[in-house]
Amino acid sequence: MFFNDDNDAPRISMNGRQKLFICAVDLAIIIELCIAMAKATASPDTFTPTFMKVFFVMFLPTLAIGFAGFRKLRDRTENAQS
Repeated sequence: MFFNDDNDAPRISMNGRQKLFICAVDLAIIIELCIAMAKATASPDTFTPTFMKVFFVMFLPTLAIGFAGFRKLRDRTENAQS
């Protein structure tokens, strides 16, 4: 999309632990989305504010844990080369 040639695009290599962790984070975000939708439908008059409050209170810590966990699970050999 931003690169004219696919060879110019940066490559992201992940190990198995990182892939499994990303799948778990994705699943957690989907569950958080379902919980927020369920809580917000209880009061249709205030659906949007309720949804935003409930979802982002759960989503932001999950996102922070996702970034930190992804970096923590890198191979030790990658850290030595960088």
